[in-house]
Amino acid sequence: MKHPSFIQRILIAAISGIGLALGLTFPAKSLSPDEVEKVTILMVSLAPELGPFAWDEEEADRLFDEDSSWNGEIAAAGFSRDNWRHALDATFKGYLATIPNDVFSRRLTEALDGFDNASHLSDAQKQELRGLIEEKIAEIQLLRAEGARYADLVRPHAAKLESAFDLALGADR
Repeated sequence: MKHPSFIQRILIAAISGIGLALGLTFPAKSLSPDEVEKVTILMVSLAPELGPFAWDEEEADRLFDEDSSWNGEIAAAGFSRDNWRHALDATFKGYLATIPNDVFSRRLTEALDGFDNASHLSDAQKQELRGLIEEKIAEIQLLRAEGARYADLVRPHAAKLESAFDLALGADR
């Protein structure tokens, strides 16, 4: 059986209530290669313990708080709450921007097709769901565009980040 792609799981998470309200933006701040590397290492380390990663405006805070009460890896890596928010946000957006356009478009198309072909939904439910998915796609595309300025910094870490995001989402890969 084919496993859903990372982007499909993001959309599924959003629709199922995990909350992919991807509107978080920060003032233009720089992102250093060191910060990207640290975020990558932390996401790989924390993903199995801290659960699903579905980016929204509270996700960085949730990860920071849960890690603080667990083992404090984020703070030990030199992040305050505010610079963790920025670094995770910029790294995630940069990761989205590293996905080649054709792959990104194909994943989104596959996600839409999957919902269109869901036999347990009525046509009215599919239509409503399609509208929600199209809104999330537009938000993801905006995040991707915002992440373009970080793509070159994130690209060397993209495979590890995707693996961490897949693991956090419960992928079977």
